[in-house]
Amino acid sequence: MRILLIDDEASLTKILIKFLEQGGHEAFPASTAAEGFEKNGVLKPDLILLDLHLPDMGGLEVLSKLNETVSPASVVVITGEGSVDSAVQAMKMGAEDYLEKPIDMERLRVVLKKITEKRGLQKEVATLKRNQVEMYRKDYLFLTDPDMQKLYSEVEQVACQEKVTVMILGETGTGKEHVARLVHALSPRAAKPFVELHCGSLPESILESELFGYEQGAFTDAKRQKPGLFEIAQSGTIFLDEIGELTPSVQMKLLKVLEQKTLRRLGGTREIPLDVRIITATHRDLEKEVKEGRFRADLYYRLNVIPLTIPALRHRPDDIVQLANFFLQESCRAFNKKLSLLSDDLLALLKNHPWPGNVRELKHVIERMVVTAKTGNLTVKDLPKEIREAKVRPAADGKKVLTKVESEQANIKHALLETKGNKSNAAKLLGITRKTLFNKIKKYQLD
Repeated sequence: MRILLIDDEASLTKILIKFLEQGGHEAFPASTAAEGFEKNGVLKPDLILLDLHLPDMGGLEVLSKLNETVSPASVVVITGEGSVDSAVQAMKMGAEDYLEKPIDMERLRVVLKKITEKRGLQKEVATLKRNQVEMYRKDYLFLTDPDMQKLYSEVEQVACQEKVTVMILGETGTGKEHVARLVHALSPRAAKPFVELHCGSLPESILESELFGYEQGAFTDAKRQKPGLFEIAQSGTIFLDEIGELTPSVQMKLLKVLEQKTLRRLGGTREIPLDVRIITATHRDLEKEVKEGRFRADLYYRLNVIPLTIPALRHRPDDIVQLANFFLQESCRAFNKKLSLLSDDLLALLKNHPWPGNVRELKHVIERMVVTAKTGNLTVKDLPKEIREAKVRPAADGKKVLTKVESEQANIKHALLETKGNKSNAAKLLGITRKTLFNKIKKYQLD
């Protein structure tokens, strides 16, 4: 670790610096608070050993200012005999531990080991979070439609507010689960559990026991105690898909959980405290459901704190092209096939299909084409009959449907963007030779 020692006692400082360096740490001294602040800004230490009695400022005031810095270091305070009260106050302010003078070197060794292990764990969690974020950026956050870019911006803002309840709205198949996972991955809860449940997939009796758990003997088949999904998601996120399918009885129990932040297992008497972020999703018009008495108004307002709306795929023709090419690559890897980029005529048909099943339907169509393809090129004839023979629709919401040339230009631009201008990799992504790519770049003046 990199350690900053702020202490005005020269003899002790000399001994501690030597001890820390012998233990494999980088150690730097500072004899005043002012010098400590300066070196803290430059060195960015992992740990600060802080004497509570400094010549220019009280140690607790120093600790308070250190807590305000970006990515603050761990702090262990050093106090003289009879000053334990100050040390306890420092612990309440966020200090990791305290050492009394004269310092017991063996105790210092134990404290250093504890903090080293904690910092290591924090780095692992940070790495895990970064990996999760990158995974979702790679798999989902490449869509360029302005409405989707706006949605991503909203997701990033909401994700940081880890206690805020989120409701994701959108037609079936638009990717509500992906957005829910993205909110979780970008949040401070990223390293904690993400638990999901489709509310319409289970009968009421089983749904209640799944959500809230049960005690042994709560009903005939309850042979042993079972925690519910809310407990399993503790400190993390629970995603309740198709929340509009809940029965009135379950709606009432969910409302109680939201209001009290506790739950009681079926057959139990103990209230279990909960720290869980709730994300819900629905394709229903819940405002209409509330007006018609099928959904509780009080629950709706509790859940609909931050609404995120995913636009239908038919309103995002450019995303259809990007998603189709992405699913092609994904399916080729899954089924161990080598197929070229989708032809322009094929892409034009895909862009003009209404996609009532949205992204999910598009993914399944591409998978089906890859599985049944007999040649290295996917063309219109590989499309399922119901899509191939469908009538061409007009552009949605006034958005332009690209011509064959425009579509090819867009594909090349996207491939170059994805590969950061590497033409060899872009050619592979497009399924064409490097020479062909150069010719098309020259033809369309894309340099």
